[in-house]
Amino acid sequence: MAAVTEKRPAKIIPVDVQRRGRGLIVFIVILLIIAGVVQHKAVDPYRKQLDKTERNEALALGGLNSEFLLLPLLGFREAAAGLLWVRCDEFFHSGDYDAILPLVRIITWLDPHAANVYVTGAWHMAYNFTDSTGERSDRRYIAPSEALLNEGIRNNPRIYDVKFEKGWENFDKIKNYAIAAEAFQDAINTPANKEVDSDDYPYGAPLKVWHILAHTYERMGRIPDAIAVWDQAIQISTQRLKQRGGRTKDFADFELHQAELHNRAEDYQRYFDRYTSINHDHVNTSPYPGVEWPFGGSSKPGPWDVSFSATVTVKRPKVLDIKGYFNAADGARIDVLLEDWDYKPHIVNNTTTAFAVDPNQTIMMDSIAVRKAEFEREIDMSKDPKMYSFAHEYYRLVLSYDPRTTAPHLQDRFGWSGEGMTDSNAAHVVVDNTPEMLGTKMIDGFGGTGPNWDGKTIPVWDGHTPPRDVYPPSQPRRLIMITYKLSRDQILGLKPITDKDIVPNQIMPLGPGQEP
Repeated sequence: MAAVTEKRPAKIIPVDVQRRGRGLIVFIVILLIIAGVVQHKAVDPYRKQLDKTERNEALALGGLNSEFLLLPLLGFREAAAGLLWVRCDEFFHSGDYDAILPLVRIITWLDPHAANVYVTGAWHMAYNFTDSTGERSDRRYIAPSEALLNEGIRNNPRIYDVKFEKGWENFDKIKNYAIAAEAFQDAINTPANKEVDSDDYPYGAPLKVWHILAHTYERMGRIPDAIAVWDQAIQISTQRLKQRGGRTKDFADFELHQAELHNRAEDYQRYFDRYTSINHDHVNTSPYPGVEWPFGGSSKPGPWDVSFSATVTVKRPKVLDIKGYFNAADGARIDVLLEDWDYKPHIVNNTTTAFAVDPNQTIMMDSIAVRKAEFEREIDMSKDPKMYSFAHEYYRLVLSYDPRTTAPHLQDRFGWSGEGMTDSNAAHVVVDNTPEMLGTKMIDGFGGTGPNWDGKTIPVWDGHTPPRDVYPPSQPRRLIMITYKLSRDQILGLKPITDKDIVPNQIMPLGPGQEP
C-alpha cells in the first residue's frame, strides 16, 4: 500500500503583520541608503578629483573585491584602509609600483592617522622609482614625497616618526640640511606620553634622533651646535644608565652612550687638526692647520689646488660619457646634475589628485668616483623616455664637488666648509653665501665674518629649541663647479659638446628634488 504523504497546511501570516513587515523592510532600506550617502560624502570628499585620475586608479582599484568599496560606506574607514594597505604590500612585492601611489592617496584620505602609510608612501616615492639602471631615482617625485610627509605631520602631530622621515629624506636624499635639522628638532619636540614613552620622556623621540641631528649640524659645518647636541644626549644616556644601575636591558643604552662620547671627542679632535696648530693627532703631523697644509711640496701654507677639468661627449643619443681630472685623494665624488634649463620642482596641492609628475620635465642626478685623481662614467638615459623625455630646448649640466658631503679624510685637508681647497681656474670656485648653508667660522682668511670659534664655548641648548649660538654661522661653503648649457641637439648627439658650452656657475635655490 502506498505511503500517504501528509501535507502541512501553509503558514498563514496575518495581513496586518505582512503590512508591518513590508514597512520595516522599506524603512531599513531607506536608512541604509541615507547612511550610504552620508558616509560616502564623509569618506570620499575628493571623488571628483579621483575621477580625474584615470589609468593608475583603474589599475589599482580594478581588481579590488567588493569589501574594499563596501566597508567605507558602512562606516569602517580604518578597516577599509587596512585592507587597502595589505593590497599595497602585494603590489610592492610584485614590483607593480605604479599601482601603489593611488592606493596610498586613498588610504590616507580614509585614515589620516595611518602614520606608517605616510612614511612608507613618501619613502617609496623618494627612493623606489628608478630608471633602468636601478640606481638613479626619479627626482620629480621628491616634491610629492615631501608634500605627503608634510600632510602626515599635520594629521599626526603627536607621532615623531613622520617628522623623522622628513628629516632623513632631507638629510640623505635632498641634502637640504637646514630643513633636516628643523624636522629632527620637531621630532624631538613631539609631545611625550609618560606611560608609552617612558624611556624617552620628557622627549617624544628616541636618542637616535638626537644623534642624527648632531650629524646634521656637522654636515652644515656648525660644529659647536653639533657638540651641544652630543652633550645633551650624553646627559640623557648617563642618567638612564644611572637609573638602571649601570645595567641595560639589551646593551643598547650603553652602546648609544659610547657612540655619543666618541663622536663628541672626534668633533673636537677634527677641529684641532683642521683649524689650529695645536693638539694634533696622527691625522695631521704638520705644524699647520690641516686646511693650510702646504700644497705640492711647497713651504707656503695655503689651500689645495684641485685643478678640476672635465670633458663631456655623447656616445649615442641621450648617452653621456663624462670624464676628467680632480686632484684629490681616492674617495672624492663628483656630483652630476642634468636638468631642464628652467627646471622648477612641481609643487603638489594635496587637496587635488596627488602624485602625478610632469612628463615633460627632465632631471637626473648621479655621482662619479675619483680614483687616482681621475674620474669617468657613462650615463645612459636612452632607455627611460618616461623619466628623461628631453622635451625642452635647453639643459643645465652641473659637475660639482661639495666638501660638506665628502668623506672625513678629505675634509681633514679641505675643512668642513671647503676652506682648504681652491682651483687654479678661479671660475671653478663658487662661494655659497646662502644663509641656510653658512657654517661656523673656524679660521681667518677664508671668508666668514666675526670672531673665530674658540674651540671651547658651546651654545646653550635644552633640547627643545635650536641652539643659541654665541658664534652665529657666517662661514660660506666653498664649492668646485663647472656648468654647461646644452641644447637638445647636443644631448641627442647631433652637435658636439665643447668648452664653449661652459657658462658662469650659479648657486641654485634650495628646493625639493634639488641639491643645495
